[in-house]
Amino acid sequence: MPFTLSHAAAVLPAIRRTGRARGPLVASALVLGSFAPDTFYFTDAVVEGVMTYGAFTHSLPGVLTLDAVLTAVLVGFWLLLREPLVALLPPGWRGRVYALVRGEAWRERPRPAALAGWFYVSAATGSLTHVTWDSFTHHDRWGTDALPGLAEPLVYGLPGYSFLQYGTSAVAACALLWFTVTALRRLPALPAPASVPVLSRAELWGALALFVVCVAAGVTRRVLRFFDFFDRIRTPLDIIPTICFGAGAGLTVALLVYGVLVRLRHRRDRTGREADEETRTPVPSA
Repeated sequence: MPFTLSHAAAVLPAIRRTGRARGPLVASALVLGSFAPDTFYFTDAVVEGVMTYGAFTHSLPGVLTLDAVLTAVLVGFWLLLREPLVALLPPGWRGRVYALVRGEAWRERPRPAALAGWFYVSAATGSLTHVTWDSFTHHDRWGTDALPGLAEPLVYGLPGYSFLQYGTSAVAACALLWFTVTALRRLPALPAPASVPVLSRAELWGALALFVVCVAAGVTRRVLRFFDFFDRIRTPLDIIPTICFGAGAGLTVALLVYGVLVRLRHRRDRTGREADEETRTPVPSA
């Protein structure tokens, strides 16, 4: 898929508009599990050569093993980035968006072993939707092999699975946007909690500059490597995945740096604001 984020649309039926998963499933593992098989495609922009592991992460054994581990790593990154990302939003949006992305508090589940088991099931389910979807939209996968008509050239000599790949990516992106907008509309307006840092204007501009520089560097690196293997761009579809993976890799690096810096810089601010809120909270009388 040219747009890895579109894969999250496949797990939307298992997620409520409150941000919680249905039943005992874990929402973060479902969503990030649907991204996990592409992890090495993005990492290759930073650590050259790891893209070859993508063949395993897009297989059934990979779904049941390595993809689950990658999902756990991605969830760890998400927990690092969640509050710093919400801090980038306009003040009026922060509380409502945080309520959606906060989802379920894992501490509400009394049995850690059961939580770990359902986390694994959720991660594997998300990764399986990814691999199944890709199998009908990429060359030499079991889906396109089972339906050879998908490999027949259509417009401009491009095979049907290429149009299916880009078409379903666009439809899925629209579905994600619709889900997010309708979910936010159902949530009441809430103030952002103390865990969401308040950034200065200089910090906001610094974050934007970091994102732009890292994305540009990631795209440049991947495009230069593209021309190491190919002498020209025959169609836009040749270069779009390269740009997307390069931009995604650069943005990932920028987000991790940003998240760590914000956590370190505002650690004391958060503690102080939480103490102030507790002081201001009236104690109910007997």
